[in-house]
Amino acid sequence: MMTVAWAIEEITGEPLDLLLSERVWGPLGMQDTGFRPDSALQGRVAPTEIDADYRGVHVRGVVHDENAWAVGGVAGHAGLFSSARDIAVFAAMMLAGGRAGPCDGTPAIPCSAFRPGTVRVVEPSTVDGFTARHDAGASRATGWDTPSGNSSAGRFFTGRAFGHTGFTGPSVWIDPELDLAVVLLLNRVNPTRENTRHVPLRRDIHDLAAQAVTDLEIEPRPPS
Repeated sequence: MMTVAWAIEEITGEPLDLLLSERVWGPLGMQDTGFRPDSALQGRVAPTEIDADYRGVHVRGVVHDENAWAVGGVAGHAGLFSSARDIAVFAAMMLAGGRAGPCDGTPAIPCSAFRPGTVRVVEPSTVDGFTARHDAGASRATGWDTPSGNSSAGRFFTGRAFGHTGFTGPSVWIDPELDLAVVLLLNRVNPTRENTRHVPLRRDIHDLAAQAVTDLEIEPRPPS
């Protein structure tokens, strides 16, 4: 994904952070999303790991990933800061096939900022292409994961679901069949990356969220 980002910058002639702000975060009104947050936002940024090997500090307000930090904090695989609300806006756009309706106070539509009209970020075929499994023998899609085995999505998200986890603990899982998205901003690396208690917690939360859907028959996902 680092290489993909460099290829995108070469093709478009724009830095990755500026390109995404112009084409994704800005149009969707995702006000809390970006690389290299301003120092004024320090109080809203969770501290991550005590980095004794490279930086000699308790990391906060800069990217945790060492490779992304080494290239300046903007990378294709890490370095993005956001809020649960902003990621919910993005997830709703993905559920709607690449478009987002107006943000006019309707409670069912997640919004971070007023949006007067409908915004299309990508075409439905692009969403489908990037979220479908590469082939029958793989759980991975293009840039996304899909549920398989003892997935972080739990037992009830369907085979059509797609999601992503981050090393520090965050995750987003989106299920078009259940019309459901779950955003978890867990922080499992403070003060050390040895913590794995988030693994069963994340599965339990996704199970509870899926089972809370009352207008569909919710059944465990068949083995894959």
